[in-house]
Amino acid sequence: MPTPQNGILPDASQHALFLLFRRRIGRRASPKLKAMMAQLPERVEKMLAECPASRLGTVIAFGSAVWAELWSDRPQALHPFPRIPGAVHPVPITEADVFLHLRADHYDVLHDLADQLTQEFAEWLDLLEVVHGFRYRDGRDLLGFMDGDGAIAADARPEIALVGKEDPAWVGGSYIHVQRYVHRMEEWNKLPLKQQETVMGRTKQGNVEFSREDRALTSHQHRVSIEQDGKPLEILRRSMPYGIPGGERGMYFCSYCRTPQIYEKMLARMVAPTIDGRVDHLLNFTRAVTGAAFFAPSVENLKRLAA
Repeated sequence: MPTPQNGILPDASQHALFLLFRRRIGRRASPKLKAMMAQLPERVEKMLAECPASRLGTVIAFGSAVWAELWSDRPQALHPFPRIPGAVHPVPITEADVFLHLRADHYDVLHDLADQLTQEFAEWLDLLEVVHGFRYRDGRDLLGFMDGDGAIAADARPEIALVGKEDPAWVGGSYIHVQRYVHRMEEWNKLPLKQQETVMGRTKQGNVEFSREDRALTSHQHRVSIEQDGKPLEILRRSMPYGIPGGERGMYFCSYCRTPQIYEKMLARMVAPTIDGRVDHLLNFTRAVTGAAFFAPSVENLKRLAA
């Protein structure tokens, strides 16, 4: 099986950098730059050999608008971030062409690599945003509840996150959705514990999900829990909290999946009352300010850029 990029499947790291880039008007990727991107996995392996304790992982992914400039063929389901009909909460779309997800337990390693790559990309890409995510306590969001990052066992992650034989040319790749959310912390912190748990659909301290019968139809857990043929539809979350004390704080949502359709269904159930007349009440306390979709090719397909 082709090799997935090494930032997708491993356990949660202590730090991450999420970088969004947009292609510069009138510029095209040079052969030199394509070769540099193709060699990124090898570059990371060398850095890991020098500092194995960092657990450095990287993912480089590309949006649908720029894809044809890099490859002659494309993943079957690659398309832009979705517009959700009937949405009553904001679902902004960010015109981003390239996404970098850098993760490690040592922030200095991330800083150095991100600084080098942004300079090397500058001839082709403008940096739109860079967000520093960090592990908070025992894997919680700043709202105080456990995030879904570690909920999926390691041996189950490839089946969820990686393209399989349904698209033979792109096996080992992954569809990515990112959204940066800004929390309304003051309003959230005013809610009594029971109301917070009702909004989330699970307990705060023990992270116990309420049963389908006991949880509110507007709870976050209910909105993102979808079954098909009796089996849950899952995504691999790689989200992390971010923020400045006294300033903007929130969650950088980042998901990997073998198909973009699952997250699109979850998002529609969160923001649009077209399914059952309800939306996710968590969105009364947080709002999305960015949104973009990408595909991360396997290491072998990434190397084709240098051909």
